[in-house]
Order: sequence, then structure tokens, then C-alpha cells
Amino acid sequence: MNWLNHFIFALGACLLFIPVTPVNVLLAVLFSLVFGVLIDLDHEFNRRAPWYCRRTWVQEPTGLVILGLPLSFILGAVNKIFFALILIPYATHILLDYLCVFETRPLTPFLKIRKREGTGIFIPDNLFIKSENSRKWARRVKSKNIRGISENYFTLFGLIFLVLVVFLKICLFRNT
Repeated sequence: MNWLNHFIFALGACLLFIPVTPVNVLLAVLFSLVFGVLIDLDHEFNRRAPWYCRRTWVQEPTGLVILGLPLSFILGAVNKIFFALILIPYATHILLDYLCVFETRPLTPFLKIRKREGTGIFIPDNLFIKSENSRKWARRVKSKNIRGISENYFTLFGLIFLVLVVFLKICLFRNT
């Protein structure tokens, strides 16, 4: 998934589960960027792998358990809302990646089990400017006859989800 989908969905999920105050909204934006978007920077450290499978264990469920859970407990001791603000965006990032057609390895680095390429719903794409990665995925999907739909359709769902959460939180907050 692209950064916009990761951010929008992580932010909506965070706002769904935390009390909405101006400070909490800013924290949700910050943590959604860090744990929902920036964990994709691990691709930069896996340069030897082919372009289509540069994910590391950081973006797998094991990364959530090994990195996310301890960090959420540590920072949650400082402020209890940090617990949710770490785990929710991290988990949504992993969920969205698993909905895509690329290969994943859920138990890396411990076991070599994998979700094979082509299993998934969404084909990686960019909404506004077609990146080189989008063009490469379009060619790869066509050459391997992988079926799926553009992840840009998820962007609409993510935006509706975010707006609905904000609307419901405003309505519920006003009534209390």
C-alpha cells in the first residue's frame, strides 16, 4: 500500500479507539505517520533483495510483537494513550500490506512460511503521480497474470472510514 492509504487508515483507526482531544488528534497524526507510514523505510536497508520484495521482518506480525509491543508497553508507562497509538497504526500497516498482492513472510525471521505473491486483493499503485514503483508493479502484475484491483480503490474506503469516525466522534462528543 502507498503512504497515503497507510496514513489515512491508521489515523482513522487511532481516532476510533482514543478519546478525541486536540492533543490526542495531533498525537494520532504523529504516531500514524511514524508507525503507519515510516516503517516502510526498512526497504532502504534491504537493498540486496529484488525491488518487489524488500520488506523486512519489521513489517511482519513478528515485527509488531518484537518491536511494537515492547515499545508500546515502555511508552505506555509514560502516557497510557501511547500504548494504543503505537499498536494501532503498526497493526493497520501490516493488515494493509497483507491485503496487497505482494509476497509476505508472517513469521520471519523465525520460520520461512510465506504468503505467496498474487495472493491478495490490491495491486500497489499511487493515486496522484504514477511512481516508478507503480509502473514496475503494473508490468509485473501483467507479466505474471496476477489478478487484483488498484489500491486506489482502498483510498476512497479509507477516506470514508476517516470521515465517518470523525463525524461519529464529534456527534458522540457533543452529546456527552
